[in-house]
This record gives sequence, structure tokens and C-alpha cells, in this order.
Amino acid sequence: MTSHVARLYSLAAAILVFFVAWAAIAAHPWNNHPAAAQDPRYAVLKAREQRLRAESVAVKRILARRWAVYRAQLALRRHEIATIKSANARARAASLVSAPAAVSGGGGGYAPSVRVVTLPPLTITRTS
Repeated sequence: MTSHVARLYSLAAAILVFFVAWAAIAAHPWNNHPAAAQDPRYAVLKAREQRLRAESVAVKRILARRWAVYRAQLALRRHEIATIKSANARARAASLVSAPAAVSGGGGGYAPSVRVVTLPPLTITRTS
């Protein structure tokens, strides 16, 4: 066989036969599937699977309900926080408007929030 084309065709045919045989063997045509349905363990397993599916649907429903309640409470809490922040901002703005009058009035109720103190450097001398 000196023809390169014939070699390529025979290689392609061999690969095709290999994969077709592989698929036929993987299909297990000789297995007896009705025997598996008669096995009591198989019936118990199927019943357990159905029960677990029903439980998972119930759990998903409960979780969705709890998540909806959480989102509603979170929205309410965020609204409360925004209300408090806006009230604090209005109070801060009102205190800043009245603060210059208190400072110019000679030290009324306004006190600076930060106090800068200059101290001498700390030096430690030891005698032995």
C-alpha cells in the first residue's frame, strides 16, 4: 500500500469503526433493565428521591418567603436611617448657622471640637 490517500482513508475508517464500537458497548444493549425496576432497593431509592424533591421545593418556598420579609425590613431600616441622617444634617446646618453668632458674642455655647496643645519634648536622663 504505497498510496497515501488509501492510507488516510483506511485510518479514518478504522477510527470511525472504533468510535461506533465504543458507543455500542457503552449503550449496554445486553443489560436487563426491568430487573432493576423489580429490585425493592430501587423502589425505596425512588421514593426517597421523590420525598427529597418535595422537601427541597418546600424549603425553597420558605426561603423565598423569609428573603422577601428580610428585604422589606431592610428597606424600612434604610428609610429610617436616611430620615435620621437628614434630621442630623438639618440640625448640624442649624448649629453652624447659629455658631458664628455664639463665637462673636464672646464665648457662648460654642466650643471647638479639637484642641491643639503644644508640649515640650520629653527627655529622659538616667544616671548610673
